[in-house]
Amino acid sequence: MKERKFHPESVRSILLIRLYFLGDVLLSTPVMAALKDRFPDAKLSVLIKKRALDILVGNPAVDEVIIYDEPEHYHSPVWQFKLASRLRRARYDLVVDLTGDLRSSLLLLAADPGFRVGVNHAGFGRILDRRIPYRSTGPVIDHLLSVLHPLGIGVSGAAPLLHLTEEERLRARNLLEARGIAAGESFVMLSPGAGRRLKRWKPERFGRLAERIKMELGFSSVVTGATTDRELADAVVASSGGTAVSLAGATDVRVLAAVAAEARVFVGNDSGPMHITASQGTPVVGLFGASTPERFAPRGGPSRIIWHRLDCSPCDQRRCERPDEPCMDAIGVAEVLDAVMELVSEVGVTAATRSAARNTSGGEPGDDAGEQQE
Repeated sequence: MKERKFHPESVRSILLIRLYFLGDVLLSTPVMAALKDRFPDAKLSVLIKKRALDILVGNPAVDEVIIYDEPEHYHSPVWQFKLASRLRRARYDLVVDLTGDLRSSLLLLAADPGFRVGVNHAGFGRILDRRIPYRSTGPVIDHLLSVLHPLGIGVSGAAPLLHLTEEERLRARNLLEARGIAAGESFVMLSPGAGRRLKRWKPERFGRLAERIKMELGFSSVVTGATTDRELADAVVASSGGTAVSLAGATDVRVLAAVAAEARVFVGNDSGPMHITASQGTPVVGLFGASTPERFAPRGGPSRIIWHRLDCSPCDQRRCERPDEPCMDAIGVAEVLDAVMELVSEVGVTAATRSAARNTSGGEPGDDAGEQQE
């Protein structure tokens, strides 16, 4: 295929493709912001899966969201043809493919845009005009941003952003008050869930941590998670000696972010909620085991990472070579408590102060912060 030249002056419409999980789309928001900064008059459309839609609501860089799996039978040839036809009719001047698999490559080929740039993942990059080799090391956000280098866009150290409405903040506040957390009261947010079992710290340890936080700092703990995390959250509450309450299953993604914006500190496993919390500027204690913080450390606010690297880590997270001594068990309650106390002392501001600063500046925390994540 003949390589085409890039003409930045002709870019009036852009399509970004990111067909992975919620966390992946959130970590891709710096790419969207960089594209809009470089091409402010261009229409930016983003093709994502339905599960990640909440991440992009209210994002000022995104002009249009296209849902890849909009119908129930989205794998049918009829829908795929309709979607491909829609993309081709749009006549995009530029397509940025951050997915790099067979699905996105076929859609990219069908769209036939003016210029194609993306990740050369699993050998599907041959149809790209400029391709970036897939990297399994280094921060994921920086890797995604490197896809823009052939376009003359250089950005590093950027943080993901999730923009909230006042109505969502009010919903979060009402939920917290219903659980006995008064306005302005300091609390720690605990997130025991993760997409894979090997990434989860034991709920009993989260519970003991909540007890120690109450004893040392006087803060209550709020346990969050999806509906599927209710059992984990209940185990945390049961082990907390009455110092924790559960919001598991009571929030959607955006209200979860609004709860996180009010927390003094977040403690959780390497998962989507960790990055959602960081996007609000809330201090984060990230617990890592099978996955590596080199790639998935949170950005957006102060953080502490706890990771005891073993000779077998990081691993594929689907099986454990040492089931009697899993890596997450190496993390002790005392060291997590120390990290929480360090962040509380270091930041030295309440959530209310952070919120006031955000509203005064008109931006979101992390604005100046310069593969698959579940």
